[in-house]
Amino acid sequence: MNFIVKDERFTKTTEILSKHFFSDSKECITVIPVKSEMQGFEIEKNNNTVTISYGQDVHYYRAFSFLMSHLDEDSYHYSETAYTNRLGNMLDCSRNAVLTVDSVKEYIERMALLGMNDLLLYTEETYEVKNRPYFGALRGRYSAEEIKEMDQYAAMFGISLVPCIQTLAHLHTFLRWPVNDSLKDNDDILLVGSEEVYSLIDDMLHSIRENFSCKRIHIGMDEAFYLGLGSYLRKNGYQNRTGIMKKHLDRVLDICRKYDFEPMMWSDMYFMLAAKDGRYYNVPEEYEWKEEDKPNPEISMVYWDYYNHNEEVYDRMVTLHKKLAPNMYFAGGGWTWNGIAPNYARAFDTTKKGLTVMKQRGVKNWFCTFWQDNGAETPMETGLLSMTYFAELAYKDDITRDELLKRFCELFGTDAAAMILLDQFDNLSSDDKVNSRSGNPSKWALYQDPLLGLFDKQLEGKHLPDVYMKLYMQLIKAAEKHGTFSQLYDYYAKLAQFISIKAELGINIRNAYLAHNTQALKEICDHKLTECIQLIEMLRITREELWMSTCKPQGFEILDIRLGGVRARLDSTRRRIQAYLDHKLDHLEELEEERLLFNPDQPEFFSCNMWERIVSASNACEV
Repeated sequence: MNFIVKDERFTKTTEILSKHFFSDSKECITVIPVKSEMQGFEIEKNNNTVTISYGQDVHYYRAFSFLMSHLDEDSYHYSETAYTNRLGNMLDCSRNAVLTVDSVKEYIERMALLGMNDLLLYTEETYEVKNRPYFGALRGRYSAEEIKEMDQYAAMFGISLVPCIQTLAHLHTFLRWPVNDSLKDNDDILLVGSEEVYSLIDDMLHSIRENFSCKRIHIGMDEAFYLGLGSYLRKNGYQNRTGIMKKHLDRVLDICRKYDFEPMMWSDMYFMLAAKDGRYYNVPEEYEWKEEDKPNPEISMVYWDYYNHNEEVYDRMVTLHKKLAPNMYFAGGGWTWNGIAPNYARAFDTTKKGLTVMKQRGVKNWFCTFWQDNGAETPMETGLLSMTYFAELAYKDDITRDELLKRFCELFGTDAAAMILLDQFDNLSSDDKVNSRSGNPSKWALYQDPLLGLFDKQLEGKHLPDVYMKLYMQLIKAAEKHGTFSQLYDYYAKLAQFISIKAELGINIRNAYLAHNTQALKEICDHKLTECIQLIEMLRITREELWMSTCKPQGFEILDIRLGGVRARLDSTRRRIQAYLDHKLDHLEELEEERLLFNPDQPEFFSCNMWERIVSASNACEV
């Protein structure tokens, strides 16, 4: 298909986006873009001439995506009005997986087709700062040239590349270096009041200003749980922590003004410090902040909420945010951080509830987050289905599951029914259909030690081998279709196959041992463990290939070590069982210890997403 675009600003970008769609037609389509005052778009197609009226550039590109699905029609008319002014997606490039420049460009193209105008690049210290060699060292940080390239590419599509950094907490990877000891209050929080700290933040914002064209900046400030309780406490004694926050925020705002930035920040610390129990969502609606404690009105507050399934909570939180600051954003969640697979059920339900309220309350700035907690084990591209749902609700009152899957297929050239299968890795509770507890049994089954069985009591009787073998058969068929995400489906197929064998491996080993069934132990040793070792090695290699196709190499070493550790412990398990079978050991002490429910309050599935808590009951991360 050939396009003649009657506005040179859209000629190149239209050609780029057309490659996302398959068409063997040789027809020539004339596209006439018409700028208007509307907040959305209107398409009018008559034979081979198409007029697209649009408000923002991304409205044109979203309109183009619908046009590509109706090229065979002689006449086509369609329009949409956006509920938002700013509609974005946040890519977490700080939890080990730093996306390559080419990957970010691909996200930009996909976002344009969805009508999204903000790409928020979350980089705690994975960007270059002049004269700060330890800032992002060995982490795959973006160079100045790389950021400029991504920024310019986004601008081509009318998308703002918004820098998202941290200026208070979440800087543990930077503060781990001994040379930075003087900068820290505690392990991940900067020392408020230190002139060294403000010199650092000045350098950070100077670097950002040189490389990003966007005036808006996200300065972080979230989850500073131990603010003022480390070095600050020793230097100054105990101080009102809201006051400490305000003091620091005012200094950071001064630096933002110096570099002509318009800052936004996460709001949670204002709520956590106000709540009697320190919980974000537990501030009563009637609460009033003291005027001297409120942030400067120049700073927009970002209300993040990926957890609530009750519209009343969202409504109350909007009311409280409007008391705190005149301008606000809402951040929802794509649930790419549940473990080793996405939690679509929870993403869809919380998104629907949250955005319903944002529409009702007139909140016009939204973005969807792709966090990568605990090492980026869930490939970020799995979030595209959640992102699509999020974007569609910005232009529509509602969208059915079938409509979503159809739209996803049209946009990304893959069977969306295959993508949504990934929800079945963890959405297994009989009483929790939206996985509101964020259960992640697939990660437990992958990493727990077969001789120690930390989660065996939690997993027994759940028929997991059958569940994951069925999932394997479904995903291997999707991978064989060689579509857009065939490599992703192949990885998850291998993962399902491995878990189908390993999920109850420890249970079977211990049962055979306690029953003195040496024949069963020999069968496990000779066949099941050998098969597991072969499969984990294939899985590790496949995960590496998938990582390297989208991310910089730095950071993969963590997954390599984790998956390699699974292989090592399977080897050790086989050796110990064989030694017992050969009468070199008269007993296996670790198999004689009683198995306990990891969480007695949750007999089914719950959230335990920290590798270091899953892999062993011993201390995996600290002395």
